[in-house]
This record gives sequence, structure tokens and C-alpha cells, in this order.
Amino acid sequence: MTTNAQQVKSCPIPTRVLTLKDWSQLPDCYSQTPGGTLFSTTPGGTRIIYDRKFLLDCRNSPIARTPPCCLPQIPGVTVPAHHPLGKLQELKEELEEEKDLLLYVSQYQLALCGCLGARFVC
Repeated sequence: MTTNAQQVKSCPIPTRVLTLKDWSQLPDCYSQTPGGTLFSTTPGGTRIIYDRKFLLDCRNSPIARTPPCCLPQIPGVTVPAHHPLGKLQELKEELEEEKDLLLYVSQYQLALCGCLGARFVC
């Protein structure tokens, strides 16, 4: 069995290493290798590898905190959602508790008057 395979020369992907000064210089679109190295690719195909020290410094950024600062107040997204049905349910529960309390108090007063009814008039 003979093979007429020719060896093709390959050229490496051009790479440039950047040292960034500010986290805002990090692009929106980047990739990650299985080893954890972050890189991005320019339209021309150059791979940009980001410095580990810079990326570790980014964790001290205010935007890296949970929850991030300066987020708009969006119910159900950045703040808990307030459902009108939830409020209505809470009001119903409060009314039921008040009714139960009034029923208990009236039964107590009736029992008290029944016990003392022979001696005193309620």
C-alpha cells in the first residue's frame, strides 16, 4: 500500500501578549482554553492572550462584586419581584388571623360571663 501524501507546511497562529492597565480594555468577546488561559482573536486572525496577573487583579474591581454595583432596579431581574397577588394573599392571611383572634376573644368573654353570670351581670 503506497501513499502519495505530501507534507503540508503549516504556519502558526500569530500571537501577541498584552498587558492591560484597566479592566475596561478587556473585549466583550473572548475565548478560554481548557487550561483556563483567556484569549481573543482579532478580525485578522491574531490571537491575543491576556495576562494572568491582570485578570487576577480584575477580581478586585467593583463590577466583579455580587451583585455588581450600579445596576438599574429591574423588578424580577435585579431586585425581587413584587406581585400584586402576593400582597393580596398577605392581606387575606392577616384578615383570617384577625378573625380568629376576634373569635377567640369573644369566646373567652362569653365563657367569662357564663362563669360569673350567676353573681354578676355582664
